[in-house]
Amino acid sequence: MSVEIVPWLVLVVGIGVGLPVARWLRWVTYRKPDEEDLPIPGSRWWVVPALALSWGVLAWRILLTDSALPGGDDPGADSDHAWIVRTIVLVTCMVIALSCVCLAAMDFDVHRLPDRLMWPSMGTLLIGLAVAGVVAAEWGAIARVVLAGLACGAAYLGLALLSLARGSLAVGLGDVKLAALLGMGLGWFGWQTVLVGMYSGFLVGGLFAVFLLVTRKVGRSGELAYGPPMMVGAMIGVLVAPGALTALF
Repeated sequence: MSVEIVPWLVLVVGIGVGLPVARWLRWVTYRKPDEEDLPIPGSRWWVVPALALSWGVLAWRILLTDSALPGGDDPGADSDHAWIVRTIVLVTCMVIALSCVCLAAMDFDVHRLPDRLMWPSMGTLLIGLAVAGVVAAEWGAIARVVLAGLACGAAYLGLALLSLARGSLAVGLGDVKLAALLGMGLGWFGWQTVLVGMYSGFLVGGLFAVFLLVTRKVGRSGELAYGPPMMVGAMIGVLVAPGALTALF
């Protein structure tokens, strides 16, 4: 089987996995007692294409791009165990993508990112990338994953404290933990990917807020599910070539 077909196979598997996940989310078992009276969300139809596309895109990025192939910039690209490394990274990222899709649905519903999903996701990502780094003998990549997670989490913690000082909860602790999670994932691919991914999250979040205001879906003081824009921004960062920032200057 040619490796070029793998992203398409992964996309199809994503559809199969997304269907029961969407049905499970309709049960809203993640809600707290004080959230049970909220309106029940719709069918969550978007969960299926979101998961399938994210899995297919990740498979393409991790397996087939120039950065992933021998001579590329991804950790382990020139390793004797390159395919093992890429497989570990892909499976780990697919698990995190599944978690992020679920977290996005929960954030849209109750404007909260539950810890019972967030903490296992962070542990899974850290362990998966650490194993990949050990196999590839890329100790710097492991250190970068940890440092990027800490840096992104600290940056969002500063924003959360600033938001709280102004009497707002625009950025919550769930967003802080999500920033750490996304920062770790982006850190595997390099610091430029971290910067592009996190900055893209701000841009997507701003555009999303403007759209909601213009369409009057929320008011100026309304709550915004900021987690999904952060996730979209992180995906943009993963897709952008490592030399993108260098090419701009």
